[in-house]
Amino acid sequence: MAKVTIKRRNESERADGRAALYAVLNIERIKIRLPLDIAVTGAEWDPVTERIKGRGQEVKDKNLIISNTKAKISDILVRARLTGETLTKDSFLALYRRPGETMNFLEYAFRHLDELRTAMQPETIRHHKAALTKLQHYNPRLQIAEITPEWLRVYAAHLRDKHNNNAGTIRKNMCVIRMHYYAAMRAGKVKVNPFEVYRVPAADPAVIFLTEQELNKLTSLYRSAILDEGEQDVLRFFLFMTFTAMHISDARALQIEQISGGEIHYQRIKTRTRVNMPLSRPAAELAEYYRDGRYRGNLFRKLPTDQAFNRIIKRICKREGIEKAVSAKAARHTFATLYYKKNSGDLGTLSKLLGHTSVTTTMIYAHIMKENRVAGVSAFDDML
Repeated sequence: MAKVTIKRRNESERADGRAALYAVLNIERIKIRLPLDIAVTGAEWDPVTERIKGRGQEVKDKNLIISNTKAKISDILVRARLTGETLTKDSFLALYRRPGETMNFLEYAFRHLDELRTAMQPETIRHHKAALTKLQHYNPRLQIAEITPEWLRVYAAHLRDKHNNNAGTIRKNMCVIRMHYYAAMRAGKVKVNPFEVYRVPAADPAVIFLTEQELNKLTSLYRSAILDEGEQDVLRFFLFMTFTAMHISDARALQIEQISGGEIHYQRIKTRTRVNMPLSRPAAELAEYYRDGRYRGNLFRKLPTDQAFNRIIKRICKREGIEKAVSAKAARHTFATLYYKKNSGDLGTLSKLLGHTSVTTTMIYAHIMKENRVAGVSAFDDML
């Protein structure tokens, strides 16, 4: 297969010291130069790695163009080899100049995800990788031009029927595809937008929370100290998150120095909003247990992975007769639901305690209002 290299045409150097970059390959001993519409100085260019030096966003964007160009050329060459087609200069250029039609979507998406690695949270990266891997198993050679509204509908049905994914999971998978497809559009790899016709399905947020009675079961179990050490540790951490409304990622990152004046002061990883959470008595007791006489450093030193944590807390709850799909998120939902119920629907304060950027997000907890409405209306039951 023809070798693809990126060259800086030194002989075309301009007055400002910049020279154009080209992708170079040979087909039937004929040299083909493909302009990248990028010009760099000799000091900026690394001819060994064929990359532009530096770390800024502009450098990353230009290096992404270089990677995508090489990938597009390689994809044309590989497809020709697999189909037995003999490429000429003219046939290669005809294929190359058809935007997106020969670009492997998954290869592009994984490269794009890698470019965003420093700007995304590890949990988000794992979510994207899982969605793209699932798509890879479905069609590893998916071309970007194949992603049409009809294809999107078929794939959504596949996730539902073959993977038993619920509406929320399907939505997350389709949102990942949409994000990387839009990146390809911005890079000029494709012009048609199938998401103008296919709308990613909306999904009602799944709010799994414990009732006050169920939470009392878990606090009683914790005080009994009958669990083995591993399960007791998981339950303790779950209760801490319940009493403080912390997301598991925020809790893992919590420093002892962030606890002062009877409050936890931290910035949410997801929204970058500042949160000042007053410590209830049980929350303060658990914080003191974890502090263990220390004055700085991570509050939590030994915790299981998120997957192991969710598996263990679900097992503990099931033994206590709680059949809900309890996970780390249920702790935060439990705090929000009980707070909302006991404080007459104070969404404004709850939104600040949860670190939401908009009270609209907090509205998911208004589901509890149903029983308040029913109780209120029942006051008129005996009036006729």
